[in-house]
Amino acid sequence: MLSSCAALFVLAGMGWTGTEVLRKTGTGLNTLELFAYGVPLGVILSSLAILVLAGPFGLSAALVWIVALGGVAAIALRRGVPKWESLSRPFQRGFWAAHGCGLSLFTGVVFLAFAVRWILLFRSTLTLQADGLWAGHRNIWGDWAQHLGDVTSCADGENCPPTHPRLAGLPFAYHYLTSVTVAAMVALGMSPIAALPLHSLVFTVLLALGVYAFARRLTGGSATAALAVVLFFLGGGLGWTLTLRAMLHAPGAWDTLILQPWDAAVQQTANYRWLNVFFSLIYPQRSFLYGLPIGLLVLTLLLNAEGRQRHREFLVAGLAAGLLPFAHLGTLLSLALITPCLFLLFPSRGWLTFFAAWIAVAVPQLWIQQGGGAGAAGAIRFHPGWVDGPDAWWWFWLKNLGAFIPLLGIALIDRRLLDRPASRMLWAFMPVFAASNLVAFQPWDWDNSKVLAYWFLAVCILVAAALTNMWRDYPKAGVRLVLIATVLTMTLAGLLENLEQLLGRDRHLLLTREEVGLAEAVRRATEPHAIFAAGLQHNHPVPVLAGRRVLMSFPGWMWSQGAETAQRERDLRAILALAPNTRELIAKYGVDFVVIGPNEKAKMAADLDGYRRSFPTTVRTDSYDVFDVRSASGRPTSSSTATSGSRTPEE
Repeated sequence: MLSSCAALFVLAGMGWTGTEVLRKTGTGLNTLELFAYGVPLGVILSSLAILVLAGPFGLSAALVWIVALGGVAAIALRRGVPKWESLSRPFQRGFWAAHGCGLSLFTGVVFLAFAVRWILLFRSTLTLQADGLWAGHRNIWGDWAQHLGDVTSCADGENCPPTHPRLAGLPFAYHYLTSVTVAAMVALGMSPIAALPLHSLVFTVLLALGVYAFARRLTGGSATAALAVVLFFLGGGLGWTLTLRAMLHAPGAWDTLILQPWDAAVQQTANYRWLNVFFSLIYPQRSFLYGLPIGLLVLTLLLNAEGRQRHREFLVAGLAAGLLPFAHLGTLLSLALITPCLFLLFPSRGWLTFFAAWIAVAVPQLWIQQGGGAGAAGAIRFHPGWVDGPDAWWWFWLKNLGAFIPLLGIALIDRRLLDRPASRMLWAFMPVFAASNLVAFQPWDWDNSKVLAYWFLAVCILVAAALTNMWRDYPKAGVRLVLIATVLTMTLAGLLENLEQLLGRDRHLLLTREEVGLAEAVRRATEPHAIFAAGLQHNHPVPVLAGRRVLMSFPGWMWSQGAETAQRERDLRAILALAPNTRELIAKYGVDFVVIGPNEKAKMAADLDGYRRSFPTTVRTDSYDVFDVRSASGRPTSSSTATSGSRTPEE
């Protein structure tokens, strides 16, 4: 508990620095925007500072406190100690409304409901039980194995700033900054298993506030902005009809609903591929927690710049956009598609300032991050239709978005909904849809959803404006019931997926109890910089929880990040099989330890008996052996054998 409080205090200090930086720039942001965008900005800046300083000084609690409190102290010295009158203003009547933050009853209910839901959600995201570590959603099982590995590699493997945790010795061409922040929380004493959900909870709430602030600035209405938040976080297509059909054809409709409200496999078979944005992108992938607030900050500053005709907003927007390479590459690409359209709609010489600042800050980071190569961007190709598969293109989008499609058409042609600058801003998002349906921007075509999420946000704002306008114009009960039913059809998919998770129907074992113990034993028995040859399953305990770098990990991740791994995989298989050239390969890659467990034996033809004859065992459990192979390249080996006990990372 004490370490959690310390982590929250540090995050608050980092975030306050960001709000003050934005306040000092005089960019015309209201109080809600300063908070919703400034806190992520401050944490990003502080995390980048930790990333730079951890190289020469190491990641430690002292470094984290110095970075967090250093920014606070610098601003406090510049501003002076705040007086009581300024501290008490937020509690005075009318303060929030006067600063663009007034909330309607509907808005309050929406945010209270989301806050309660997300607290329950993140409490069950990662749970350590008697039989092992459980993930509370299939996408958490799939993605958070990587995020846990990034965190433990930085915090326990002294790999910060990192080389690739899963391709030892190569650059880490990935947006890993959220994991650096969580590693800082671990340095303060938290377990990675506890720190990841806490960090995600805090920044998911901030993200919702950011979406609300952006929608409110464009629409001017609290209720409209709150509805946009509901549509964005719960929105989906007509996949709920499959659940309804199963209920109608089953003897007990309600029993069928409770048994399995949402079946992801059935949805994919029926070609429902536009998934709920929260459960498919924000919740599992985490980089959206930094990318989306910065993207909305940049767009808000550009909208302000158009109205004020000052270069300051353009400059700050360009500098903020330049922070994205390590925070979220998807937002970087989305802005690269949206901002040229904004330039055409709002022509001004200030755009030269924006693009110059953006390029000057971002390009060096991209060069370092990608190791001078193209990375995943090298897979850009013409790919019409996106993932429409067997469906006609128009039918694919109609069934995947349902009522969003006709309501978007109405909103785009109704000039009464929004003022001219806001309408133009949202029109600039529309070419993203066309580009994503013509070009695949990454090796895995479905990853276009990371760009389409920005288009969908604009759709949600436009549709929310259209619906609230209809609500005001047609006060009859029958019409309003139709509007409520329409919103329900657009959000029922998200509600059913929430119900599926809430009922515990989508839990998956990430690591067995033995594997959790193995990771702890490996941490105790091996050096932080040791390199391991291990199996290719995505949830291998050594890279996931021990924080040790591996020669290669799950090929699907490597491929989607643009890495060429065919030769490395062949060499890894040769090492595990104890091929004649094993010693040469061990020396070539600097491998220190070889892990042989169930996966290595079943999928990689590992020669367990040969290793037991040839190399000393460092760690042994019922199912796993970890062999010290440093003698293969003339390095000293350990002589003792450790066995994993029952101690866990949280004890």
